[in-house]
Amino acid sequence: MTKSNVNIHVLADETLGGIKREYVEVDRKAEVGEKIVIVEKADCEEGYKNGDVFTVDREYRPADGDVESDGASSDTNYSGLIYREEYRVLEPTDIVHIGTQRFEMIERNANVGEKILTTQTQFGRLPVGKVLTVTDVFDDNSIAEVGVGIGIVEHTDYRVLIPLDKREKTFGNKNRRYKEIKNYIHNELGITRKDIQEMISVAVSNEVQKISESGKLDSIAGEKIESLIDEGFSDGGRLLYGFKERVSQTVSDEVGKRIANVLNINVELKEGRN
Repeated sequence: MTKSNVNIHVLADETLGGIKREYVEVDRKAEVGEKIVIVEKADCEEGYKNGDVFTVDREYRPADGDVESDGASSDTNYSGLIYREEYRVLEPTDIVHIGTQRFEMIERNANVGEKILTTQTQFGRLPVGKVLTVTDVFDDNSIAEVGVGIGIVEHTDYRVLIPLDKREKTFGNKNRRYKEIKNYIHNELGITRKDIQEMISVAVSNEVQKISESGKLDSIAGEKIESLIDEGFSDGGRLLYGFKERVSQTVSDEVGKRIANVLNINVELKEGRN
């Protein structure tokens, strides 16, 4: 399994015209053209050091993951050989740095007033890596005009830039609002967590009873149950192991989905809680 690390590197991305981009370290074999970072230098006589970044120019032993980079060549290592255990691959993210601000590149049609980054060019109209502000959109919002005398950019040739500080601020406001509502429920209304659980339990019980009385319970998971039955007896008429449990779980899942849709219950699991 590929192991990813939290280490982030901000490097110029030549494919985006030299725009600075965030890369993450991934512990796997590198391919030609990818960037790698030295994390555990094997030979003290090598010209490179831990933290140096290179681009893979050739594979040396593909099965082992050993590679060669012209940037790593020296008097004692003419081919620029780098062993697999010495490096980690740097995979590009969708986060770019423009000036002092971080943006996320989003693949969608742009709106007027948004910033875009050109990612490829057609007919030599605009260079790659150009940051522009959209002044107009037309042709079913698939082409963005970026200023009088500058030109147009088709939707396949750009990415929308979303300021990350704006997104983080929005998340912070929502989290703060959630805490305000939570405090109001507990402190002002005097409703405890147990009270809320009992309310949900009663609502779910009532909905299950309604489904049962309406005669719709049998049809909720009908097609899926039939499919499971066919699969369950596929081994020469012998019932496969775990068939009963799978049918039970399917019915439970389908009923649960119906209840959630009717009651419009939205439950978010928080990280760090069991």
